[in-house]
Amino acid sequence: MKKWSSDRWLSIVAIIASLGTLFTIVYQTNLIRKQQYASVLPYLEMWNSNPGREGESYKYVLMNNGIGPAFIREVKIHCGDSVYQDDPASFTHRVIKPRDAITNFYYTNIKKGRLIPAGDRLELVGVLNDSINAPILRKWLSMTDSIEVEIIYESVYGERWSSRGIANEPRRLN
Repeated sequence: MKKWSSDRWLSIVAIIASLGTLFTIVYQTNLIRKQQYASVLPYLEMWNSNPGREGESYKYVLMNNGIGPAFIREVKIHCGDSVYQDDPASFTHRVIKPRDAITNFYYTNIKKGRLIPAGDRLELVGVLNDSINAPILRKWLSMTDSIEVEIIYESVYGERWSSRGIANEPRRLN
């Protein structure tokens, strides 16, 4: 049996060092990728806002509390057993009550393809200075389990998320 020469030992050490370096590079690349995804993460949340005196005004608010933009892919309203491909403003007008009957009603449409920048706040529907209709709209959109707004959106890197209902944490879809 031959003894191994120093050249052979040096070759084996070089191969082991190369494999260690390769492992380190792959690990660091994975960490960098995770950091890049996290640095553009959108985080859409919906909640109620009731400024002024109790019962006079109501707002259904959407905010991107993340650090990246949200690309809207789908907006749905879950109402009982039915699902409507509508935004809250259109749903309010077509299904709940004719919008013209609600005084001081205002809205912001949100449709597929819209971009919500980080830190942006949208008042999806609202009623100002109307003590009759503000509580009704609040009840329809937030105080019952039968109506929930769901927004499906993507990050810059194509990660799909769903934000559904008041004060619920968004959940990742893919």
